[in-house]
Amino acid sequence: MAANKKTSANNSVRVGIIGVGIGQAHIKGYSKVPQANIAALCDLDENRARQVAGDNKLENVDIVSDYRALLDRSDIDAVSVCLPNSLHAPIAIAALQAGKHVICEKPLATTSKEAQKIADAATKSGKKCMVAQVKRFGPEARALKQIMESGALGNIYYGHAFWLRKRGIPGYGGWFTTKAMSGGGPLIDIGVHLLDAAWWLAGCPQPVAVMGATYAEFGPKGKGLGGWGVQKNPKGTFDVEDLAVGLIRFANGMTINLEVSWALHTERENQGVELFGSDGGCEWTNSVALFREVNNLPTVSKLEIPSGDAWQGEMQHFIDSILNDTTPDPDAAQGVWMMKMLEGLYKSAETKREVVIK
Repeated sequence: MAANKKTSANNSVRVGIIGVGIGQAHIKGYSKVPQANIAALCDLDENRARQVAGDNKLENVDIVSDYRALLDRSDIDAVSVCLPNSLHAPIAIAALQAGKHVICEKPLATTSKEAQKIADAATKSGKKCMVAQVKRFGPEARALKQIMESGALGNIYYGHAFWLRKRGIPGYGGWFTTKAMSGGGPLIDIGVHLLDAAWWLAGCPQPVAVMGATYAEFGPKGKGLGGWGVQKNPKGTFDVEDLAVGLIRFANGMTINLEVSWALHTERENQGVELFGSDGGCEWTNSVALFREVNNLPTVSKLEIPSGDAWQGEMQHFIDSILNDTTPDPDAAQGVWMMKMLEGLYKSAETKREVVIK
């Protein structure tokens, strides 16, 4: 079924996508969800939106440049907010107030205060608000989550989450590298993915304190540029970090060590999550390995992973939460806690002290 083909109102959701950058990934996800119908694309660059519609074979989809025109439409049930981070809060709140369900790209906002405003708007409106943390929905994550929930690894007490790029500063001089628009560098851009994955796999315990440090050794020199994002001005703004590290402590005693870079002198360029428990451990990088004892001997086994697409899984979950009136995972409340962790890490880096999370 084409993603924008009309179906009966009681088993489908008509979606508008605001922003056709990362919004293209949302389109690909929705296109595999029979109950999702893409009704409109919104982007300041209408020509780009039309090209994206054509590339994805979306017929009879409306193209608008003003998100307010999309929110005013009574036939739009839900929206994907796929914009620079500083625009998440105002537009997600406006969408919720207009009676639309919202899936907002990560991070939910640039501050925990703004994230809480989104959560409050969702509660007041009675509409669904989901944070687009796509790593939760890949087949590896889902298979590993089952292992974690089975208790096979025992009490999880330590985690390591990392995403290290050698040369991967995105959109240099544009919104990615301008703190007022992004909220930060790799920590809030890609670190949020790995921290969320580790936190979610461990059962989302309550964070209580963080300690972090940030560095900028490449960006200020115009080095370490990567290909993601529209390349702006090589001499433009760079007032964020290009490396962040941190330790997050949780109420149950668990800690997560986080390392994330856009640019780094390293041989290794990888991303992953490691979790260690009283009865075993796991490593999720390109594959998923389990470490346990069998007959008092340490053993390693590879987890068999079924096929699946993370973007499809994420959009299916969002649509199902609307049709079945269930709470999306992660919802806005989890998005607030994530922002408190990220915000705390930045504050700790600035003050060079541990920051308590409340």
